[in-house]
Amino acid sequence: MKNKKRPLLLFLAAVSCLSVMALPAAAMEIPEIQESVVVSPRAEEVEWYYRVIDGKYQKRKWSITYGYWLTDWIDCVV
Repeated sequence: MKNKKRPLLLFLAAVSCLSVMALPAAAMEIPEIQESVVVSPRAEEVEWYYRVIDGKYQKRKWSITYGYWLTDWIDCVV
């Protein structure tokens, strides 16, 4: 029984040592601050869709940026 425990303990010790040694010391570098980079905000892109139901014109706003409707169908005066 003693002979079976010793190789198992040596194997576990070797695996734990190798897993610790496999990590590079400089795995994560601190990025330099770039002051020349300018962040420019962008406006949301929207598009109006129109339809005629029972002789009434209606419109609805679609967000091109996010891909969903921003409004319900609204009656519009022509």
